[in-house]
Amino acid sequence: MEATSENQSATEETTPGSEPQSDGSDTVASRSATPVGRPHQRFDFRHPTFLSSAEWRRLRIEIDEFVESLAAVLSTYLRLDFTFQLSRLDTVTFSEFVGALPPATHLSLVKIEPLRGISLVEVRPDIGFGIVDRLLGGPGNPVSLDRSLTEMEVALMDQFVQIVLDEWCKQWLKYQELRAEILGHENNPKFLQSSSGDTILLAATLQTRMGECLGQLQLAFPYTTLEPVIKKLTLANPAPPAAPAPAPPPASASRTNALLNDIPLTFTARWPIFKTTTRELLGLKVGEMLELRPEGAEKIELCIGNQVKFRGRLGARQNKRAIQVTEICKL
Repeated sequence: MEATSENQSATEETTPGSEPQSDGSDTVASRSATPVGRPHQRFDFRHPTFLSSAEWRRLRIEIDEFVESLAAVLSTYLRLDFTFQLSRLDTVTFSEFVGALPPATHLSLVKIEPLRGISLVEVRPDIGFGIVDRLLGGPGNPVSLDRSLTEMEVALMDQFVQIVLDEWCKQWLKYQELRAEILGHENNPKFLQSSSGDTILLAATLQTRMGECLGQLQLAFPYTTLEPVIKKLTLANPAPPAAPAPAPPPASASRTNALLNDIPLTFTARWPIFKTTTRELLGLKVGEMLELRPEGAEKIELCIGNQVKFRGRLGARQNKRAIQVTEICKL
C-alpha cells in the first residue's frame, strides 16, 4: 500500500494538471492477479513427498503392528504394564528433527544391516530414568533428575534399545532379514552429526507409558535406509487391479435368480411316445422284445420332472451312450 501511494504522488508531481497516462502495466497486473483455470498449488521443496498414499497406508499398518508387538514384549521383559501410542508419523529434515529435541536427552546411533545410513532412537529422560530404575529392580516410578545417564545406566538403556531394534527387524522379516547394531550414544543434540542437515528422515513418535511413568520415544530413519524395504513392501502388497466390467448376458440366457444357479437338477431321457394297440400291450411277456421305430432315435426327449425341455439324437461318446441336443422345447 505504501509503494502504491508513493507511485501515485510521483505521477501527480511530474504531470500537474493532466491525467495520468496508463502504460498497460495495470492491465497486465490485473490479469496476472486473476486466477485462470485451476488454482496454483504450493510445493514444499524442503519436505518433498516420497511415498504415495497407498505406500503411507501400508507403512502405517506395519508400524502399528510393530507398536503392538513391542508393547507386549516389553511388558513381559520389564514385568510391568508397558503401552505405546503412535502419535506422529511424518517426514522431516535432519536439522528440523535435531532442532526439536530437548537440550538433554538420550540418543542411540544405530546401523541396520544391510541397509545404508545411520538411524536414531531417542528416549526422553522422564521415561529413561524410570526404565533404568525398573531394570535395576526398582518400581519404575517417575524420576526427575537434571543430569545425563551414567555409563552403567547407558549400558542398561542399551538393553532396552536393543529389544526395540530387534522387534523392529522382526517386523520386516517377511520382506528382508535385518540386523540392528548400536554404534554409539549422544546426550546433547547439538553435537549430533550422523546425517547432513537436509537429509529426509521418517520419524515415528511414540507416547510411552510404563506403569505411572509417562514419556516419549522416537525412531528416526533416513529415507535412503527404508527405501529398499518400502519397495519390497509395495511389491508384496500390490494395489488390487480394477475389476473388469461384467460381460453382458447373452440374449438367450434366462433371467433367473442367481441363487438358483447351483441347484442340482435331474434329467430323464426317454424314447418319444409311440402308439400301440391294447392287444399288443396285453400280450407282452417277460423277455419279449418291443419293436421301436428307427426315427425315434432322432427325437429322444430330455425331461425335467414331467416336462420335456430338450430333444436330441441318440449316439455314443467314449464308449458310453450320449444324446446330442438338437432342439430346445418351451416349457
